[in-house]
Amino acid sequence: MRGLKVAGLAVLTILALVLLALWTVLGTQAGSHWALGRVPGLTIENFQGHLGGQWSADHLLWQQDGSRVELTTPTFDWSPACLLRMTLCINQLDVEQVSLQFPPSTEESSGPIQLPELKLPVAIQLGDVRVGSLLYNGSEELKGLQLAAHWTSAGMQIDSVHLQRDGLVLDLAGLLQPVGDWPLIATGNLSLPYAPDGAPWKVALKVDGDLLKTLKLDADSSGYLPAKLTGELQPLVQNLPAQVHITADGFKPSADLPDTLQLNQLDLTAKGDLSRGYQLLGKAVLPAQKGPVDLLLQGKVDAKGAQIAGLDLTAGEKQSLKLTAQLDWQQGFSADAKIDWLDFPWHRLYPLIDEPQVALRTFNGEISYKDGNYLGNLKADLDGPAGKFNVVTPFSGDLKQIFLPELKLTAGQGKAEGHLNVQFADGIAWDTALDLSALNPAYWVAELPGTLAGPLRSKGEFKSEQLKLNADLDLKGRLRGQTAVLAAKAEGAGEQWTLANLDIRLGDNRINGSGSLQQRLAGQIDIKLARLAQLWPQLRGQINGRLDVAGSLKAPQGKLDLKGQQLAFADNRLQNLTLDATLDNAQRAKIDLKGSGIQSGDTQVGTLTASAQGDIKSQKVQLDLAGPLVKLALALDGNLDKGNWRGRLASGDVQAGGQDWKLQAPAKIERLADGKLTFAAHCWVSGAASLCGEDQRLMPEPKLRYHLKQFPIDSLAAFLPKDFAWQGKLNADVQLDLPASGPKGVVSVDASGGTLRVKDKDQWLDFPYDTLKLETTLNPKRIDTQLNFRGGKLGELMVQAQINPLPKNKPITGNFSLTGLDLAVARPFVPMVEKLNGKLNGNGRISGGLLAPQVNGNVNLIGGEVSGPELPISLEGLNVQALIAGESVQLNGAWRSGKAGQGSLKGQIDWGQALVVDLSLQGSQLPVTVEPYAVLEVAPDLKISMKNDKLAIAGKVQIPRGDITVRELPPSTVKVSDDTVIVGSQTEEGKPPMAMAMDIDVAVGEDQLNFSGFGLTAKVQGHVHIGDNLDTRGELWLNDGRYRAYGQKLDVRRARLLFAGPLDQPYLDIEAIRKTDDIIAGIRLSGSAEQPTTQIFSEPAMSQEQALSYLVLGRPLSSTGEDNNMLAQAALGLGLMGSAGVTSDLAKNLGIQDFELDTQGSGTSTAVVASGKITEKLSLRYGVGVFEPASTIALRYLLSKKVYLEVASGVASSLDIFYKRDF
Repeated sequence: MRGLKVAGLAVLTILALVLLALWTVLGTQAGSHWALGRVPGLTIENFQGHLGGQWSADHLLWQQDGSRVELTTPTFDWSPACLLRMTLCINQLDVEQVSLQFPPSTEESSGPIQLPELKLPVAIQLGDVRVGSLLYNGSEELKGLQLAAHWTSAGMQIDSVHLQRDGLVLDLAGLLQPVGDWPLIATGNLSLPYAPDGAPWKVALKVDGDLLKTLKLDADSSGYLPAKLTGELQPLVQNLPAQVHITADGFKPSADLPDTLQLNQLDLTAKGDLSRGYQLLGKAVLPAQKGPVDLLLQGKVDAKGAQIAGLDLTAGEKQSLKLTAQLDWQQGFSADAKIDWLDFPWHRLYPLIDEPQVALRTFNGEISYKDGNYLGNLKADLDGPAGKFNVVTPFSGDLKQIFLPELKLTAGQGKAEGHLNVQFADGIAWDTALDLSALNPAYWVAELPGTLAGPLRSKGEFKSEQLKLNADLDLKGRLRGQTAVLAAKAEGAGEQWTLANLDIRLGDNRINGSGSLQQRLAGQIDIKLARLAQLWPQLRGQINGRLDVAGSLKAPQGKLDLKGQQLAFADNRLQNLTLDATLDNAQRAKIDLKGSGIQSGDTQVGTLTASAQGDIKSQKVQLDLAGPLVKLALALDGNLDKGNWRGRLASGDVQAGGQDWKLQAPAKIERLADGKLTFAAHCWVSGAASLCGEDQRLMPEPKLRYHLKQFPIDSLAAFLPKDFAWQGKLNADVQLDLPASGPKGVVSVDASGGTLRVKDKDQWLDFPYDTLKLETTLNPKRIDTQLNFRGGKLGELMVQAQINPLPKNKPITGNFSLTGLDLAVARPFVPMVEKLNGKLNGNGRISGGLLAPQVNGNVNLIGGEVSGPELPISLEGLNVQALIAGESVQLNGAWRSGKAGQGSLKGQIDWGQALVVDLSLQGSQLPVTVEPYAVLEVAPDLKISMKNDKLAIAGKVQIPRGDITVRELPPSTVKVSDDTVIVGSQTEEGKPPMAMAMDIDVAVGEDQLNFSGFGLTAKVQGHVHIGDNLDTRGELWLNDGRYRAYGQKLDVRRARLLFAGPLDQPYLDIEAIRKTDDIIAGIRLSGSAEQPTTQIFSEPAMSQEQALSYLVLGRPLSSTGEDNNMLAQAALGLGLMGSAGVTSDLAKNLGIQDFELDTQGSGTSTAVVASGKITEKLSLRYGVGVFEPASTIALRYLLSKKVYLEVASGVASSLDIFYKRDF
């Protein structure tokens, strides 16, 4: 028993000694330091604390057999007491930097990585774990790792993981079970720093699967790239098998790119492993102008390189761009690429710049690159304004230079051959030599047709801000039909330069000169541009001048004199131009500029004078403009010091629209060397009106502050219709900041308390209103605007809208309301309307995009009236209801016309994808007036529709009664030749006319439609059908007709207009007769209305002379001369009918308008009379006797519509004043 006690005591003593030893080693700083010193290869600096709790050090290093682990400022804290509950509690693990260096492995992987099942005897609880950065073999792998987790029987629960690398930030949480296939479930967020301009880009991640087998990935990208990613990954399997699928829509790689380069319907798939490579297949659609462009990518990427089987852009069957390439990065980097361009419409994808006159039709290029050197060749076929040309050249180079040894350009019969070498390693150097032969510049610039030939040599360099150049240019030929010479020789370096034989000539225009710098400057250039029209289309006038230079490079001197006369370009004109500029030996400059007779189109601008003087330190500028619309006088002065210009707007005076604006005090202007431009507070005053600006910054990121007060609105009368006036005062405030992030500020305009005036005949009608305000608040992500009009009797209008300026379509939301808005004030803006009345009421909501807004609501017009002498119909009691739904409107309207006329219009109009119209027009007893020819009563019943750019009109039109009176043919009845071009009326080239489908039945004269004209009176009756493109079928009858000709009233026995084709080309079938006893004589018109055939006939048949005698005289032909004279007059009249076209063309060439050739008088006094207008008021008449040798000439001047003065000379002369009145 005692032995047992002794043994037990010994065991306890041993345990106590062990615990004491452990406490000595782990629980004290000295013991811990001793224990660490026993670890092979471990060194530690400034160890503090003890291993059994909390400890820290400045530096810890372990290295052995080429392996090295280094910790910077590690801190470790754990709780041994947690072991009592079978838990390892690590409260803190903090390391500023972990550096790992291991020698490369010599063992090859023989299969997938195997992970054991981990069943720990204790649980692990991690508190605050932070690793500042982790370096592996000198490369930073991650940064800012923070971890919080705990290990339980269920596995490792990751509460949070935060790590960074090169701006990439990952936050992750999940559960990892270290048993079986190591199941893993994790979710997190990834922030990517790769978007341009720092745009946000976040990815929401979800990982689910087995770490030893397959992990399924699911990610949603937002911000810079809105996309969806799904895939599978086997992270521990050899060669990393994976497959990924990415879809996106509306992705634009950079905000600076146009919307036409946005990737729509993006679909990218990658599948494979590192050994066999990952196969890539992608496609997208680019919304180019005039139709989409398809994008297709096929290729493969592996650990050795990449093969791009094809990157294809296809815009059509024969419009494509294809790139193929082979990339290798096993040892260095090498690449082989080939590009094929086939008439690809690049401008449809990048319309931000103007399309050049030269179009690239085909391009084939090949390039090989290896270790910084490249070699290739290219061939291009292009189209210029003058035709096709091509460029062929091989090229080679490296990262320091490029060399084109055999550059060949062929354009028609001309060509250019030579070489080009450019070096850009240290500064830039070049060596080029080209020989031109019969080269036509019109292949590139259409306005310069001709040929040039000769050598072009240039060699030089620009290094360390020093230029060295040797150039020789000697081109001769003809341009724009004129002799052309372009010759110059220049040579120099540093401060030694020579310019010899500068000779530029084109026709009568010359620029000649020479110069040198040999310590002193000496040179002159003579400018003699005698005929600017020879240089460029639409350019006119002449310029002469001379430039002289002298002095030294540090103190140059010069004088420039230019004088121009009758200068013009297109519709802009400058009568005289004078420019005098000098720079003296004291380095003081003086510039005087004067331009007089400035005109833009029909607007006279006036005379502009500008004078400036000063030196490098101080400057003064005076600007004056004197014209009929604006008079302007401005003066500026300032000083330049170390790149900073500080000056002021010394004075200002602007006179326009009856206002005289004067600057009240000088305003400071500063432009600093760092690019900052500021404008100090200033005020312009005109009478009671003022425009004042606060201190503001113009650059960079402008900040503008302006206030307009008491501006008289009636000063804008020149820009308003003559019969409309606006009286009142305008106040406005602008507080606007324009930073790079977007505009911010408030713009408000207030014109309340004014009066709108409309002139009705000779009286002015006043329409006072109470409120007219517009206020806009701008923010980078939102623009709010509100328009408020309260006009008393004029009604009310209110519009509120909010716009988001960031998205492409600029979404807009808002609402509007109309209450009793009077249309009468809009009458002056509709010139054809003499009377306009009506009230508008309605309200609705605004949505959609700024460029394609959608409106939902209703607008009603009540009590409308529209009339005017130029309108064919007047509308009274017009009531219209418009129901607007998005991109369509439902119309329902009705009106009265005349005493009993009624009309209605119903239907719908859509304008979403394309304009679609479906309307129904009905009416009865509608009075229609076509001044001065017809007054009709019309009853339409038509269906009007439009779809796919095709207009369709179907239904019936009845014209039962009315009167048509034609005193003279209107100008529209004169047919214009097919090859005539009416200036200003040309249609767009290549744009086909709108197709029209018509199905209209027209019934005429069911009651009584009277016609009177050209001596004919009749009643019109008939039916026609108008088909597609005005193809007309049917006939019109002229009943109860009487025709007055040759002093006789003839009965119209038959008169028909037959339609069997175009509406304006009917066939005539007309007979007018005179019955004398049992004999009928008449005239028959038949054939096309454009070229009718005239025939005299009789019943019974007789000779043409006898038939004409019965027609004119009512009896047979006698032997007296009087009968012959009368018949000759009739025959002459018939003959002149066929010569009208020839004589009219001849008269028009002589400047005579409305030319007519006719007969006058009877019997022996029969004469041929020619008449026409020289001007609108002056007309000429000349008559020649047929049977008597007498002629008469008369001039008639129209004093008014009813009074004219006539001077006649013939057998007798006369001066008469006539008064004309119609009864």
